[in-house]
Amino acid sequence: MSDLTLLDGREITFDISKISLREFRALIDPDRPDEEGDELLGRCAGLDAEEVADLPYPEYRKLTRAFFAKAREPLSDPN
Repeated sequence: MSDLTLLDGREITFDISKISLREFRALIDPDRPDEEGDELLGRCAGLDAEEVADLPYPEYRKLTRAFFAKAREPLSDPN
């Protein structure tokens, strides 16, 4: 089951295990470069940094909201 479906029909299932705790902390650091955040978010979503950066802004917000919802409860059982 996917975590999110983008407007273009791509289904996204986040794999939070693709990043370390250090990288997650860097992701939420407001001073980190945007490109670094795009790469980390994309890695968990199965997208590359360019695909993340090219999303329409509302889709990007939907992606980040779904990512952080999953990141808050990484051990929860989806079933």
